[in-house]
Amino acid sequence: MRKIYNYILSAFFISSLVACDGQDEEIIHMQNQDPVVTVTSISDAVGYVGNEFTIYGTNFGIVANDVEVYVGNTKLQLISCEDEELTVKIPEGTTAGRISVVVYGQRVDTQLMYDVLGVPGIRTVIPLYGFVGDEIKFNGHDLGVPSAHYKVLFSGKEESAAFMAEPEMESFSVKVPEGAQSGAITLTIADVPVNVSGQFTVLQHATVDKVQNTAGEDSNQGLAGCISVITGTNLKPELLESDIELPGTWKVEFLQGTEIIATGIVDMEQLSNEKITLKVPEMLTAGNYKIAVSTPFEEIKTRLDYTILPKPIVTGISKTEGYVNAEVVISGTDFGNKASDIEVKFGETVCEVPTFDKDGNIVVRVPAGLQAGANTLTLTIQGVTISMGEYGVFEVYDTPEITSIEGAYNFPYGILVKAGSNITIKGKNFGTDANAIVVMLGEEQIDINGNVTADAISITVPNDFTSGKLLMKIQDVDVDIEGPELVIMPEDGDITQYVLKNSVQPFKGYGFEGKEWDREGLHDWKKTNIKNGGGLQYPNNITGTGRDPKGCIALHQWGQTQNYNGKMWQETSLPKGKYRVNLDGISLGRDDRNKGSVKAVFVVCRGTKVEDIPEYDNGTWREKQKGVEGEIVMEIGHLEDDNIVLDLVENMNDLIVSFVVWANSTAWASFTSVTVHLVE
Repeated sequence: MRKIYNYILSAFFISSLVACDGQDEEIIHMQNQDPVVTVTSISDAVGYVGNEFTIYGTNFGIVANDVEVYVGNTKLQLISCEDEELTVKIPEGTTAGRISVVVYGQRVDTQLMYDVLGVPGIRTVIPLYGFVGDEIKFNGHDLGVPSAHYKVLFSGKEESAAFMAEPEMESFSVKVPEGAQSGAITLTIADVPVNVSGQFTVLQHATVDKVQNTAGEDSNQGLAGCISVITGTNLKPELLESDIELPGTWKVEFLQGTEIIATGIVDMEQLSNEKITLKVPEMLTAGNYKIAVSTPFEEIKTRLDYTILPKPIVTGISKTEGYVNAEVVISGTDFGNKASDIEVKFGETVCEVPTFDKDGNIVVRVPAGLQAGANTLTLTIQGVTISMGEYGVFEVYDTPEITSIEGAYNFPYGILVKAGSNITIKGKNFGTDANAIVVMLGEEQIDINGNVTADAISITVPNDFTSGKLLMKIQDVDVDIEGPELVIMPEDGDITQYVLKNSVQPFKGYGFEGKEWDREGLHDWKKTNIKNGGGLQYPNNITGTGRDPKGCIALHQWGQTQNYNGKMWQETSLPKGKYRVNLDGISLGRDDRNKGSVKAVFVVCRGTKVEDIPEYDNGTWREKQKGVEGEIVMEIGHLEDDNIVLDLVENMNDLIVSFVVWANSTAWASFTSVTVHLVE
């Protein structure tokens, strides 16, 4: 099946295409597709000027005007064009070179060579890299012309490179000249251009200057097996021809005198022009060494000093079992004096940075979050794992934990207690000895009421208590047991800040900046179907000379229509009890010129998502719908302030506090605060 490429629909006619007649043609519209051109082979790869040859591949198309073929820099004559093969003719002046195909602006440079016989031709340049002064060999044919007729120009130079000897029929060699730059090599023989395939890289000699540790600090010493970094220049030059096989590899050798003792392992992924990262050989013994560095292109003459430190040995441990935060001392020799070089792990959990005692032993604390039971203890210094021997397991005790406070008021944003009330600290692993337990509220120690159990301790909140963190200290437990922050219940029962967010003035928005509306403002409230932005407004003050910076909750419908069942809400939860919810600064109105209408409901209902909030039924609100704990139904002329009372009998109640508005054009509903009080 042939493919007819219609590049711009209706812009070209089929009569303008160069193609053979045939059946089963597939028309591909190029403005909709971008087929990838490939070149797979050529036949033949050798010929004379005037010969034709064929290029095979895919997606060449059949529009001759959009196809170009080159050998080196010479454009060939296109004889025929089909989707999977091109026939071309070798014009005068063509010399050996790589094949390139351009189809509709898409260029494919290949490694396929075409060799033109009977004229000078270069098949290969070996190598395609080198230092100034290196010998570079050109291989080809018909090259036996005296060097006086040659001009070999390296990028950046106007003078021909010096020949090593007179050219032979199949080769000649030149030196890389001073001042040469990476790039193409230009060759002319008897003033006739000859293609030279490939880009030449002029190498710069590499240097090394120092050794660093993985933290980037200069350090010419370390443990056998550690990771070190050698810095320098030109350590990994980028070759212009990236598929060249390198003559060698990167080597870092450790010497004593002239003898190579061991070779480091180079991290090829982190290798750069300025750094060689390596693993110091593990078999090296303590002592002084010289480091010799080689790149694939040269051996660097500079030698670096490096000292292998004695290997650390663990001789003991202060304890092999204990609670989280227990202090553990690992004793031994040759630990060094840099805490940042040391990592101690219990299982998979890393300890905080260790310290040293006066004898140079390692001091750590058992990290938090460990599972009770046996944990493998590992010690790493400079990235080298040090054998713990018989001290490699630590038994972690099941640490006491505070899980809840009974008798307190557990609100979403704080736990409140009443002065003089009894509360019970619930948890686990407290033990049963009251004399071994100290309970703190803030800075004050609190007496324990009666007996304790492994999971419960009772205390009385002091009459002068205001707020403070609950803390327990248990004898023989190395870590303090932290509980929640407790706050005394306000005398007026106002618990708003512990139940709701951003529900009283001044409201938190994105920024007033002198405008009336903060469309995306009113943080912490969610909105559904509130048209015209809604959210947070700064209305005129009494004198009309400015804006009220405290803001108000606004469900405005200004300039919109059909804002039916627009909702603004947030979730909360309350324990059982009696509560009063106040809605203040109620204002419902309309522009009488447009006869707009507005209705709104403030509702507290059970649930956790917007679907749990009741709605108007075609403009009618049905009171006491399922799940509703309290509601305020409002229309124009409603009182400025109102409230509902919640009598919750369950221990914990997931609730939604929500506004629901039913309004059309030029109507508004706004409120200055929503507050919650505990009644009893």
